[in-house]
Amino acid sequence: MKVLLFLVAASAVVYGQAPQPCIAPKLWEARMSRIDPSKRFFERARVSYDAINQRMRIIEEVNIKEQRDFFDVLYLHNVGKEYRFNMKTKECAVKELTDAFRPFEVPANATNFGESYIGTGAFPGDGVLITLWGGEGKEGRYMAAFTNNGCVPVEDGFCSERIGCVHTSFYDVVAGISDPNVFIPPKECE
Repeated sequence: MKVLLFLVAASAVVYGQAPQPCIAPKLWEARMSRIDPSKRFFERARVSYDAINQRMRIIEEVNIKEQRDFFDVLYLHNVGKEYRFNMKTKECAVKELTDAFRPFEVPANATNFGESYIGTGAFPGDGVLITLWGGEGKEGRYMAAFTNNGCVPVEDGFCSERIGCVHTSFYDVVAGISDPNVFIPPKECE
């Protein structure tokens, strides 16, 4: 009986030490870069993210091969619309969104791949401890890194047959939305 009690207690301790998926912020703004080397695609952008209402605004500079464009893109998954304003040509395209909203969060079934430092953990203040997560989702494979403190997204990698592989990095993440009007479609798209 003592052995059985010991095994149950030991199992509880081990399970309690297993990393559990963290809860990422639902509202934030950041700078981001996104790359897909196979398509010679690179994007730098400013993003406003609202997981609660499933919407995202991206002001982006896109480089595909040798062409460079600038867009103001509003994804309103909550109403199934995308507004894409080309800042060079001043043209707006409105289309139905068919892709599901893909939140920047740790899925409940994610596999923990461990912790690592961006920078160094050897000197106080010279690094950020991150936790690496990954797995297989409905749309494809993913791997993501979140800060250990606060669960702030740092990197997101996603591969699917339809899209290919895209790697996204986030910088200067700030909690909340500074201007709630950012989710109103551009006036040029009316």
